[in-house]
Amino acid sequence: MAIPAAAFASRGLPQPGEQFGPYRIVRLLGEGGMGAAFEADDLESGRRVALKVLSHKLDSPEARERFFREGRLAASINHPNSVYVFGTEEVGGTPVISMELVSGGTLQDRVKAHGTLPVGEAVDAVLQIIAGLEAAERIGVLHRDVKPSNCFRDVDGTVKIGDFGLSISTAIRTEPALTVTGAFLGTPAFCSPEQLRGDELNARSDMYSVGATLFYLLTGRTPFEGKNPVQLLATVLEQRAPSPRKLRPNIPPGLAKIVLRCLEKQPAERFKNYRELAQALAPYGSAAPTPATLGLRFLAGTLDLLLLNTLNLLIALVVFGNPMTLMDLAYQRSPQALGWMLTGLCLSLFYYALFEGLWGAAAGKALCRLRVVRQDNNPPGFLRALSRTVICVVTPMLPYWIIYGGNPKSYLAGSSATQYVMAFSFYLVLALLFSTVRRTNGYGAIQDLMTQTRVISRAALAARPVLAENETMPPAVQSKSVVGPYHVLETLGQSAEVEWWLGYDLRLLRKVWIRVVPPGSSAVPASMRSVGRAGRLRWLTGRRSPEENWDAFEAVSGRPLVNLVEATQPWSQVRFWLYDLANEISAARKDGTLPVLALDRVWITGDGRAKLLDFPAPGMDGKLSPLGSAQPFLSEAAAAALEGRLVGVAKTVRVLATPPPLHARDFLNRLPQFTDAEAVINAIKPLLQRPAEVSRWRRTAIIAGCLVFPLLACLGMTFGSMFLERWNRSNPGLMELNMLLHQRAQPLKGRTQPSDRQFAIYISHHYRAVITNDAVWSSAFALALIKGDARRFAGQCVAENPSPTDKEIAETEEALGSIRGTTDSLNFMKRPWFPLAIVMATLAIYVAVPALIAALLFRGGLVLLIAGVTFVRRDGARASRLRVFWRAVLAWCPLLLVWLLVMMLKMPLGTFGAVLLASLLASGLAILSAALPQRGLPDRLAGTWPVPR
Repeated sequence: MAIPAAAFASRGLPQPGEQFGPYRIVRLLGEGGMGAAFEADDLESGRRVALKVLSHKLDSPEARERFFREGRLAASINHPNSVYVFGTEEVGGTPVISMELVSGGTLQDRVKAHGTLPVGEAVDAVLQIIAGLEAAERIGVLHRDVKPSNCFRDVDGTVKIGDFGLSISTAIRTEPALTVTGAFLGTPAFCSPEQLRGDELNARSDMYSVGATLFYLLTGRTPFEGKNPVQLLATVLEQRAPSPRKLRPNIPPGLAKIVLRCLEKQPAERFKNYRELAQALAPYGSAAPTPATLGLRFLAGTLDLLLLNTLNLLIALVVFGNPMTLMDLAYQRSPQALGWMLTGLCLSLFYYALFEGLWGAAAGKALCRLRVVRQDNNPPGFLRALSRTVICVVTPMLPYWIIYGGNPKSYLAGSSATQYVMAFSFYLVLALLFSTVRRTNGYGAIQDLMTQTRVISRAALAARPVLAENETMPPAVQSKSVVGPYHVLETLGQSAEVEWWLGYDLRLLRKVWIRVVPPGSSAVPASMRSVGRAGRLRWLTGRRSPEENWDAFEAVSGRPLVNLVEATQPWSQVRFWLYDLANEISAARKDGTLPVLALDRVWITGDGRAKLLDFPAPGMDGKLSPLGSAQPFLSEAAAAALEGRLVGVAKTVRVLATPPPLHARDFLNRLPQFTDAEAVINAIKPLLQRPAEVSRWRRTAIIAGCLVFPLLACLGMTFGSMFLERWNRSNPGLMELNMLLHQRAQPLKGRTQPSDRQFAIYISHHYRAVITNDAVWSSAFALALIKGDARRFAGQCVAENPSPTDKEIAETEEALGSIRGTTDSLNFMKRPWFPLAIVMATLAIYVAVPALIAALLFRGGLVLLIAGVTFVRRDGARASRLRVFWRAVLAWCPLLLVWLLVMMLKMPLGTFGAVLLASLLASGLAILSAALPQRGLPDRLAGTWPVPR
């Protein structure tokens, strides 16, 4: 509704259409407690601004101080997600603040005009608000009035936090919520309880307001409402916030929990800092999620399977006391065993359906940072998750059920080859389920496609690396040299025609850059005066006269790119610089403000952002040649940063500080072929969230991944030997008979083998009771242990030798005496070196040897594939198979070296000593390799570097 002219006049406010000092008022943008904001034309700069004017009704020394304090605090924040302040002044005695005009309206306007925001869009907006508030926090500013009406949307979708009227420096930690006149400072529906009480405040108070803002964007309502201000205050202070899902059920449960955590009454129960909050929100943004690779899905499935099997085993031990008892009950088709198998199957189905259906991830996927989602990125729900679980859990079991039904006796009595085939069929069916996986369909398996779900990687919010901390303390201004409203502090650089000075604005308490040009120089074009993008240097004001020729720009921390490349820069930083430059080139082409593209016109700010300047950077002489279009410019910028070389300058090309990932190398190779800056943006944007290096944690995880299988084998064999020993005590003779039959079938070399007749008499005499005891001989364990020819031979021994004579017994005792000592299959399991021997043997047989073969054939094995790591040379080129094979040999040679030393030098260590020495050596080298920065010992000796794929 239009405000009458009389109302403007009564409050001392200018009217739309009139000239107000150096400003022409265009229209009213909004009103607040201290005055009104107008859209206005700055007649001196030619720039359109937002002009905040203090109302005469509120004019007082205290109000003026608070009004100008808002300008100073807002001006101290120079961030793309914070509204920029151009200046403060008095026009006809009325205090005004000139600010950046964000023409897209506020988030509140957006909700009122078009309803609630889509989940992804709402989260994107709040992430930008958090970025602006975090920048304010770094320089010690609390906003204290975060709400949708103070969050502004630009035409390009950028959201900026503004209206710092209630902001305070953290040097002032408390301030009452009410003034002496009873006017409330803030909006109660968005204020934290501690702010309402006037308690000490920190960033967690603004975090509460961020949560309330997100609640509003998602639901169109505030978390708390009341019939009057008193009731609203009481509600905010006393009641817990309702879940936004009550108003909008399709909000992801995880996102609702984040909102509620922000709205906790106690600050300590909220997120620790903005970084943690942003990390939690990132997976719910609108950015396309990254499909989970097969390696990560395999690892997550293995972890879940291990957890379920361990849980089933523990429950079986509690219920049945011994796994052998369960095997016997299953063999007898006991209702108890059938009930247990159905219970285990239901437990597995319920486990996946519950955790993946309601929260998107069971334990394995949560550890691997994966989520199961529908097409709208919400968890699939219980029934949908149950459907996909039935497909991937039950289907691989169908071959067994089809062939054997519910009769395990047929399976156990079958040959080993048959059992291997049946075990292979399980994995064959499982592989068929994943036969549809393609990059083009988001790595969708059959269960994903049939249930319209997908498995994605949780978004990781990669931090933008910074160059230096922003300066927070104002400088001591003692200079008497003044340029316009600015005091000159020092000279930044000088060339033949241009001089750069560092100035200081005493009114806004911030630094500026002053560029002094020769008389007669052209003024900054009108199109450049309003450019306020993050990728450009913002023009503030300037003069052209016979006496003065200068322009003032925002002062930014950091260094020119040309100076930074004195040392090679890592890909983790360079990728953000390339993204910033490509974004700015694209935007500048659209509005016709593209400057000359040269490397001496690139400035890297202290917070790690790249800015494209319209002139050589302060201190640069402008001798670097322009690079024409975006592609060669970006290519040379990347080369300059990564390799330390400049076009047209005699400079030694250095090797990369750290080789970039393979995906980065592929991007850099394709960079000169991209058609325009937009193509560069689309290609590099997904790379911003991918790992830029192999961290020490990931290298440790790779080592641990190689040890998992041997350790599990060790634990399995140790516990298995315990159960076998218990079972053998209750069923004596069966294990010894098995070993005897095995030695008959596979005689030892260099030892005289007894005849079948002698074996038969010996077995009939010693193991008749075992073979004729149907309960033992036909048990599930006996069928699985002794089968085929061995079982038939044992039965013939008893049948054909019912009563051996004493002479026959004596002869067989003597003939089999040489191998009798080896029949106790449990003795070696009781020895102290058994667990270590199992670890070392499985490491050598199942890990080391496959690793060597995989290194030679595929440049790496399964663990490296799952970890997303490969190896390159120092120059970033992928390492050859022979080099990777040599690295694998170096990594695993300690295991072989100790054994060779023991055998060649005949060291008196014995089996236990050799195993222990090998274990200590391997463990020590593994710990040392993990502790070394960037790469371990094998990589250093082989000349390889581990990098992300």
